[in-house]
This record gives sequence, C-alpha cells and structure tokens, in this order.
Amino acid sequence: MTGIQPTLLAAGLLLAAAPALAKDPLGPSERIDVNHASVSQLMRLPGVGRKKAQAIVAHRKQHPFRSASDLLQVKGVRPAWLERVKGHVSVGAAPPAASGARAVGRTPGVARSGPAGRVP
Repeated sequence: MTGIQPTLLAAGLLLAAAPALAKDPLGPSERIDVNHASVSQLMRLPGVGRKKAQAIVAHRKQHPFRSASDLLQVKGVRPAWLERVKGHVSVGAAPPAASGARAVGRTPGVARSGPAGRVP
C-alpha cells in the first residue's frame, strides 16, 4: 500500500493544478485580433499551441494579415482549422512597425518646413 500513496498524492496535486494549466476559453462572441495578439492570446484559440501561435506572430512580422484567409499562408494552419475558428478571429489594421510602409518623399525624423522656411 505504501507504493500507492505517492501515486495518489501526485494525482491529487495534478488535479489541483489543472485549472491553472488549462487555457482560458474564449467566450461565444470573443474575438482575437491576429495582427496584434500576443503568443499567449493566440493560444486561447481552439487548436493553437505555442508553436502555431509563434508561427502566426513570426509570419505577421513579415506579412501582416489583411483577412482571416491570409492565416492559411502560415505553416501548420489548415482550412478546416480556420473554418472552425473564424468566428473568433478578427484582423485589425497592420501594426505600423510591421507594415514596413514609409511616407513617400519624407525622411524619417526630419520635420518639413513650410513656405519661406517656416516650420508649420
């Protein structure tokens, strides 16, 4: 019987820790913005573990998402998964740093002067 006691103790500890280990489930109308969500926020989506969440973040740094279907470009993302979670996915505007866009004709950090050299 002494061999069973440590096993029961370990099982009891795991059961007590289970709520802390479980993902925070999404509410029925809750959405995750794939252009701004952190890895841990993306992991709240059904079927998304750390590896897939990291792949989504890495992909959006190079190619911000314009629509939910753009997620299919991420390695490991399948159409069936996207169909299952699309009600929980939103696509906000691309973060400025990720877009790589620059104003044409402007030098970053340099103020333009107005007419006759005045600064507006």
